[in-house]
Formats: sequence, structure tokens, C-alpha cells
Amino acid sequence: MEIAEEEIERTAQEAVKAALLEVGGEVAFEKERADQLEKAKTALEIENKKLKEEAQKKQNQFFYGALIGGTGGVVVTSLVFSLLMGVCK
Repeated sequence: MEIAEEEIERTAQEAVKAALLEVGGEVAFEKERADQLEKAKTALEIENKKLKEEAQKKQNQFFYGALIGGTGGVVVTSLVFSLLMGVCK
């Protein structure tokens, strides 16, 4: 009877060890996966920041282009109008 109890205890310990190894492997896998996702998230945040900065630069370029174009248009129109008024007199 004592031998049977020892065998049951040994078998139970082996089963617990096997279960811990399996679960430990899954936990390690999930931790590695989480680390990789965190690295990808960081890389995407950096890329997102760069894209936002580029979009802001493009928006500023558009604004300044429109401002310069509008100002140039007013100047050219004023010159043409002045020349026409000078010729008509």
C-alpha cells in the first residue's frame, strides 16, 4: 500500500511538472509576442509622428504658396491696371 501511495505521489508530481513546463512555455511565448508587439507599436508611433510633421510641412507650404501666389496676382493685376490707366489717359 505504501509503495502504491509513493507511486501515486510521484506520478502526481510528474504531472504537475509537465503542466508547469507546458504553461511556462506558453507564458514565455506570449511574453515574447507582447514584446514584439510593443516594439512594433513604438515603431508605428515614430512613423506616425514623422508623417504628421510632413503633413504639417505640406500644409505650411500650401499656405505660403497661396499667400505668395495671391500677393503676386495682386501686384501683377495692379501693374497691368496702372499701365492700362496710363495708356488710356
